[in-house]
Amino acid sequence: MKEFFKAENYLEPILILDYEIDANCNAVYNAWTDLEILQKWFCPTGFSVARAEMVLKVGGYFRIHMKSPEGEIYPTKGEYILLDKPNRLVYKDSWDDNRENNEPTIVELNFESLGNKTLMKIFSSFATEKQKKNVLSSGIVDGWKMFFENLNSVLKE
Repeated sequence: MKEFFKAENYLEPILILDYEIDANCNAVYNAWTDLEILQKWFCPTGFSVARAEMVLKVGGYFRIHMKSPEGEIYPTKGEYILLDKPNRLVYKDSWDDNRENNEPTIVELNFESLGNKTLMKIFSSFATEKQKKNVLSSGIVDGWKMFFENLNSVLKE
């Protein structure tokens, strides 16, 4: 097992979700790192992408602004910390605005080959216990499940 990414001043990473994707590790990794593919699945069902940008390198970023059916914008961004194709991806995740309580989380994705499928595990590291409690109670697991179901559908096309 790989050693987890440990960010300074963050709590130990915790497993948020593991999910089996019907595609190989390369395809799954590419879906995270190819902007054209990412914007097809990286938003809740029924939402659209209002803005999408990516600079794929350590220290680079992705930005996805999701638009609800009612027109509300949910701006997210991630800053790449580690890119290890096709095994692992680590980024700092936050809202892409100046709202209060916008401490970034560290998101680590591990991609394990199951032949023509991939077991994708997502871990998060939080800055504080309060942040961890707030995020875990916000429905994050169900949200990630929805995203991963969208990802699985996109990769089957």
